[in-house]
Amino acid sequence: MHTGPQFPTTPQQVPGPGGRGTALLVGGIAFAVVFLLVVGVTVSYLVLRPGGGQEADGPPVTGSSTATAAAPTAEAEAGSPTPTDVVAERCWTPEPERSSENPSGKLRGGGLQYIPPAVYAQRVTPRGIAYANDLQGAQALVEDSWYSTTFVGAVQWQPGIEYPGAEAASKTIVDCLFYANIWGEAQGRTLDDEITEPVTIAGIPGYRTTATVNFASDPLEKTDASALDVVVLETDEGPSVFGTETSIGVTEHEEAAEAAYASLTGVS
Repeated sequence: MHTGPQFPTTPQQVPGPGGRGTALLVGGIAFAVVFLLVVGVTVSYLVLRPGGGQEADGPPVTGSSTATAAAPTAEAEAGSPTPTDVVAERCWTPEPERSSENPSGKLRGGGLQYIPPAVYAQRVTPRGIAYANDLQGAQALVEDSWYSTTFVGAVQWQPGIEYPGAEAASKTIVDCLFYANIWGEAQGRTLDDEITEPVTIAGIPGYRTTATVNFASDPLEKTDASALDVVVLETDEGPSVFGTETSIGVTEHEEAAEAAYASLTGVS
C-alpha cells in the first residue's frame, strides 16, 4: 500500500546531464510507440467494423422492386367526373334496328306480339317512341295526315344508364310521347289523367301507363284529344313494350285499340 514517501539510508548520486537526456529520449520513443499503437488500433476498427461506409436512405433498389403508388390527391378524392361518366339524355332514342320477323297475321317486336286490327292497315316504324327499338307498328287514318297508331318493340335504355324497371319505363315512354315532335299543328297540349298500374298479360308481369293528351286548339274535325296506352312487360327476351296512340272520338279506332291490347302475348 502507499503510505507516503520513503527515503533511502544511502545518499543517491544526482545524475548528470547525459543520463537525464537519455531518459527523456527513451520516454519519448515509448510515448511515440504507444501513440502509434493506439492510432493503428483505432484506424483498424473504423475500417473493418460491420456496416461501415455511407448509410443508405432506404432498402437497396433491386430488379424486382416496384415504386409505391402515390396517395390520391384531395381533388381526386372529391369525385371529379371521369371520361367514363354518362349523362342521361332526356327521351333518349336509339338508332332504329329491326331484329324480329313478323309471324303470319301478327306484328312482333322484342318479346311481344299482337294482332293488328284490320282498320290499322298501314305498316310503319312509329315515330316518337323513346327507349325502344325493334319497333313495328300499324296505323289507321283519322283525317288528312293524322293517324291513330299501335306498336310493339323491345325496350332499350340508354347505354351506361341503369334500366329503371317496367313501372318507370312505361311512365317515361308515355311522357316522352307527349313531348315528342309528332303532334303537328295541335297547340296547347296538356297531359291529363295519367295512371300507372301493375298488370299481368299472358302470364308476363309488368306495368301499364295510360293518359290523355288534350289540345287547346287544332285543325282537326274528328278529334280534339289522343289516348296514350303503354305497357312494359318483363319477357324472357327482355323488357318489351306495346303501345297505342288513339284519336278519342273515333269509335272504330278506340275499339280496334282495345282489340289489339286483348291480343297481346309473348313470343314463346
